[in-house]
Parts: sequence; structure tokens; C-alpha cells
Amino acid sequence: GAEVACKYEEKDPLHPLGGHSPKFPCITPDGRRLKVKYRPEANPEVYGEVIGTRLLWALGFYSERMSSVKILCENCPEDPWTSTQASPRGKRAFEPATLQERLKGTEISRAEGEGWKFSELDLINPSLGGAARAEVDALKLLAAFMNHGDNTANQQRLLCLAGDPDCKRPALYITDIGGVFGGKGYFTSYRHWQKRGKLWKDAAQCVLDFKGTDGDYKDPVISEPGRKLLSDLLGRLSEKQVKDLFLGARFDHLAKREPPFVGPDGKSRPLSVDDWVKAFLDRRAQISSIRCPP
Repeated sequence: GAEVACKYEEKDPLHPLGGHSPKFPCITPDGRRLKVKYRPEANPEVYGEVIGTRLLWALGFYSERMSSVKILCENCPEDPWTSTQASPRGKRAFEPATLQERLKGTEISRAEGEGWKFSELDLINPSLGGAARAEVDALKLLAAFMNHGDNTANQQRLLCLAGDPDCKRPALYITDIGGVFGGKGYFTSYRHWQKRGKLWKDAAQCVLDFKGTDGDYKDPVISEPGRKLLSDLLGRLSEKQVKDLFLGARFDHLAKREPPFVGPDGKSRPLSVDDWVKAFLDRRAQISSIRCPP
């Protein structure tokens, strides 16, 4: 909710901003270049990226830092994403908008902007210093929990972290996590997340009902250590902390844009953050209430 002042940076035709979500660069008075995502009515990532990165961070996974703020933009077009050089300029306010702070380090990639895909997670070798299978399975399970289905190579990164010049402990993480807490289209939506409410294709064998956009990724089988690890981590979050995750990502604002909640009695009312919290806790129980084969 902080107010952040910056000055609009003109578009560089040689280095356009990628992707499909509305965004623009903005320069702070002290010279920092910010990447702003905005227009929540057309861009649910404004909400999804904040809660996705904060949940990852809260549970101990690597993640970038996303903040939900009010941008006060000087010399700004009315709609920076679609503007031209001739668009009228003025002082504009955008709220909620998000700011992205990347993990610091050197990216490991074959091609710029291309990291790893979820079907490659099984290549991680603990005997060579890689993460244990329980940690890998916990990440797979968390991705299904959030419905992070955009799991191809351009959404994930491998990084030699700052402070590790010999890259002895490279970090593997999700970098583009805006399309979470939603459904098939991977856009944040209570109704669509509820439609994806069943985590398990086969709970007795711990087979997830989850593939995503990576065509080589099959419905993963989760080990008991992986299930227990994520269950224990999620279990540390109190109901108040879960609610704070949604409030910090401005889901109170999102709820006003969504269809009303229809209860078992058929009566409708405005959607609330408490509805999101209940859905989160119900899904958490699907993880904690079972045991996977040894």
C-alpha cells in the first residue's frame, strides 16, 4: 500500500518489455529502474504474483520479491502499455500495482530468458549437492497447491546467487508466478481455483492431478517425505497469517471484481477474503489428512 513516486521511462523499440501482461518501466528519484505491473482489471497477475512469491518465501523456497503498492508516475501516459510517443502525458496514479525485485546473481541458461521446466526436476541429483527428493517433491506439491501450471522453461530460473562466486549452491526457483490461485487459464480467480479444488488424482498412491503447460510433465507421484515436509511447513501458518497473505496481496480489492459467492443454500453474497482463506485451509487439509506409500 506504500506510495512510490517515479518518472515514466520511454519505450525502447530495440528492447521491448516481453510478455502479455500490462507493465512499464519507471525511474525513481534516486535512479532505480522499477518494473511496474498494473491494470488489475485486465491483469490478475497484479494479485497472483504477490501472494505466490510471498507464500514461497514464507515456506522457505527461493523467490523474487513482489510488493503491492500505489504508483505515482510523472510524465506518464494514461495507459503506458498501449501508449505511443504522441500519447498525452501527465501525473498518473496506479493502484494496486506491483513492483518486482529480482534475486541477485548470475543466471545459468542456454538461451536468454530460458531456465528449467518441471519435467526436468527429476534430474536433480542429491549425491552431487542437489536438493533432496523430499524438497523437490514439496515444490511439485506446492506448485499444484497454488495451481502454478505455467511450468515451461521460460517461467523458471537457475541462478548463481550473489555472494556465492564459485556457484557451489545454485538456486532453482520460479520467476514468473503470476498465474496462480486460479484454474485452467492460470489466472487468479476464486471460482476457477475452486474448480481445481481436488489436488489428488489418486490420493492412496499420492498421484497429483496436475500437469500444466509442460508437455513432458506427467501427473507427479509425491513421496511421503515430500508430502510431510510441505504439510509441516504449511501447518506452521496460522489462520491469521494465511489471511494476511491474501490481504497483503490485495485480495480484498480482487474480491470486489469477482462474481458473488453462492452458498449451499443457493443465496449469493459478495466474495470476501475469508472465502479465500477457507479454500486455502481446505486444500491444506487435503495434504495433511493423507499418508503416501513408503
